[in-house]
Amino acid sequence: MSIEIWITIIVFFLTMIVIFWRPRGLNEAWPAAIGAGIILITGLVSKPDVMDIISKIGGASITILATIVMAVILESFGFFHWSAAKLANLAKGSGRRLYWYIQLLCFLMTLLFNNDGSILITTPILILLLKNLQLKPHQQIPYLLSGALIATASSAPIGVSNIVNLIALNIVHMTLYMHTAMMFVPATLGLLFMSWLMYTVLKKKLPSVKRTKFC
Repeated sequence: MSIEIWITIIVFFLTMIVIFWRPRGLNEAWPAAIGAGIILITGLVSKPDVMDIISKIGGASITILATIVMAVILESFGFFHWSAAKLANLAKGSGRRLYWYIQLLCFLMTLLFNNDGSILITTPILILLLKNLQLKPHQQIPYLLSGALIATASSAPIGVSNIVNLIALNIVHMTLYMHTAMMFVPATLGLLFMSWLMYTVLKKKLPSVKRTKFC
């Protein structure tokens, strides 16, 4: 292998090690930025390549940033707290009913925004909900795990619900309409089957939930 490939591999692994190690609580953005800077300074990636990458992922990057800002704004006026209280009221003390409402929430959030936005929005809602319902850690796992899986899988039927789909479709020059026409039916059937399968496996572990006032 050429020296350029070796430098790229070394920079990549060093960057990943520092990101996961986080010495002295170092923010993950710093090693990522330094690693990217080294690649650019050494000329391993040319300016035309950089511009080509930006043209392909620019829209997706802006979408992620906008989703983060939206989540912060929603948290600022109590949307997460209100949603958690609403879910608790709808469950009416039934752990199984709560399970299906959580599934529906995660599905709708992904459908309306994207899978990353769904995780950003539903995670604080579920944490608030399960904390106020006073569920033990092992009792929370079925709700958190199934919710995360549904939030991710719900992006398959339509390409716009997944940032990676948008980037991939842009690279292969496929329209969202073509993706939806090919993926909607099989992906939806797979989503329904996965939801049913998880319920079948987890239903005996779903606890009854207490009706408590949210604090």
